[in-house]
Amino acid sequence: MLPELAQTLQKQLGLDDFSVAAQALQALTALSKGEGQLLFAEGKNFVTVIASKIGNWEERLIGRLVPMTDEPFALRALKRKKVCFAPKGLLRGSEPVAHCAAFLSSFRLVMTLDIPLAENIRLSPLQFLLFPKSLLRKIAFSAWCKQVPACLLPWSLLGQAGVFVWDEKMSLRWGIGEPPKIEGFQKGSTLKDEIAVLKTDVGTVARLIESRPQILRGYALIRSEVHHRVKNDLQSIVSWLMLQARNSSEEARKVLLDAAERIRVFATVHDLLARSKGDFVELRELAQRLANWAVERAKSEGKDVRFVVVGPEVNLTPKQGSTIAAIINELVWNACKHAFDSETGVITVRWERSGNELSLEVSDNGKGFEFEKLNNSTLGLTIVRNLVEQDLNGKVEIRSSIGEGTRVSLKFAINQSV
Repeated sequence: MLPELAQTLQKQLGLDDFSVAAQALQALTALSKGEGQLLFAEGKNFVTVIASKIGNWEERLIGRLVPMTDEPFALRALKRKKVCFAPKGLLRGSEPVAHCAAFLSSFRLVMTLDIPLAENIRLSPLQFLLFPKSLLRKIAFSAWCKQVPACLLPWSLLGQAGVFVWDEKMSLRWGIGEPPKIEGFQKGSTLKDEIAVLKTDVGTVARLIESRPQILRGYALIRSEVHHRVKNDLQSIVSWLMLQARNSSEEARKVLLDAAERIRVFATVHDLLARSKGDFVELRELAQRLANWAVERAKSEGKDVRFVVVGPEVNLTPKQGSTIAAIINELVWNACKHAFDSETGVITVRWERSGNELSLEVSDNGKGFEFEKLNNSTLGLTIVRNLVEQDLNGKVEIRSSIGEGTRVSLKFAINQSV
């Protein structure tokens, strides 16, 4: 089942059903303990339609916008309409990875895969010859037909530790060490804590997965604990406000609940800081968290609202992260409340970065309003204007018309220091 965000993006981009490609991506990243994406070409950029890491969906990456020049092998695969491998691999952060990009003509998408090389084992010339590449291609073809290149499966597993391959008669054709028990697994891809399995009529491949606990030390541990405690304190305040709201008049209840939601926004920023490895908030993850909340609140009011979050990776300082979180929350919730009645609607949060300047836009396809009749005392938009102009030293522009939705655009400089 595709994440709801990917389904919404699929409709907006006019893509055919790419669930088979998504299943292949999930299986390939699970078996290789790697990560990958499905990219769609939009102008001079690639949009991440869906992403997976070790078989799990990476929802915070859905909608990410990157220049094509940042994905040279994906661009090459798109132009040549074939599979392109990085012959010497790539360096992702400090980790060397094997990298490839494959054009999927059935879906008009490019699949990229990054396979960590840290767990590679050195194969002898005989082992290299015995590695069942042909059988793995048959397994891939049986699972995904011609919709995903069969060569990706043997490429992603060659030289990887913990891999075992059986033929259609369940005879072990490849594996180093004691093979796992795979009886009872159903056809298709299965991911568990300790094993990933792809089972088909022509054969089965499995990969043992070992968990690696992460240990935080020194300053990172202290910083994380401070943000965690601030988040807990803010959540306590939210709980008190909601409790007070239960015993208040309707007018007071609305004010208290709105205040609680605004405080919860800042708690979210501290939660992300507590879980991050640095002193920055990732804009995509922040926007996605706020969008998910707004969807739930809209559903409680009987509205079917969907979100699309599109933009490159941008790290924000804690101060700017809190300000931008408050701005997005106000704009998104205003759209949920006023842009739609009971019909289905789509709200898009999109941003682009040019040097040190960020352009952020929140738009909807709702009923719109007559801009000249806008009441300047509207609390949500007043908050947004004050935050943009005073805290970010930026500019805000609002455009709307009856029947054509509303678009709010912001421009401001990104701080580089904490």
